[in-house]
Amino acid sequence: MQYDAIILAGGESSSDLKKIAPYDNEALIIIGNYPMIYFVYKAVRQCPMVRKIVVSGPIDALRNILPREEELFFVASGENAVESFANAAEFLKKEGTTEKLLIMPTDIPFITAEAIEDFINRCHQSEHDFYYPLTSKEVNEQAFPGVRRTYVRLQDGIFTGGNLFLVKTKLIEDILDLLMQLVIRRKNPLAMARLFGLGLVWKYITRTLKISTAEKRFYKVTGIRGKAIISPYAQIGVDVDKPSDLELAQQYLGDKKF
Repeated sequence: MQYDAIILAGGESSSDLKKIAPYDNEALIIIGNYPMIYFVYKAVRQCPMVRKIVVSGPIDALRNILPREEELFFVASGENAVESFANAAEFLKKEGTTEKLLIMPTDIPFITAEAIEDFINRCHQSEHDFYYPLTSKEVNEQAFPGVRRTYVRLQDGIFTGGNLFLVKTKLIEDILDLLMQLVIRRKNPLAMARLFGLGLVWKYITRTLKISTAEKRFYKVTGIRGKAIISPYAQIGVDVDKPSDLELAQQYLGDKKF
């Protein structure tokens, strides 16, 4: 089974990142020999489970970076990640697309085709509407010692959110507002819990929250069957949004050549 993929490449670089990498758009930041978007594109294209790729961002700049091919398309970005996603999804809707869409940001240059394929295969093990990856602190620090991430302590372990999503295409229009709220709160676990009620907040504070409990609450509030996928690939859980992340990327990817 194959899926169409959306890469969100319209995000602005943080002010701290601009101090060491003077690019307004994070997709264009140079890591070693390539712009950041190129690492993400290559991983997605090398994954045999991906069909069409739509990149939402600065079209002219991206066309100068990425190769010309039949299954690669570009659309303009929106005011935020959710609008950019909506633009790409609308394009695919007109083209004819797959039952589920794979979505990712451009600031995950560590991502690999193997990590993407593993995530999709784990999604295949259950039938849900929305899939979201988690990686454990142990996995992240083993792969990238000293990496700084926002972690959540659950009964199941200590996790950070990943940067791949698989969602049923027919639900996209109904969940855009919810996606906006999730994007706004993604770096603040307490704010994320608050979105789904005080009971979840209390369980989070007292460290008694379980993944299965959060999934059930997510369904009760949204009517969407969400599934957390625990990935063994740290590359899914490490992004580049601050200077220390960029230094890590230069250290691990600076010599890479495609």
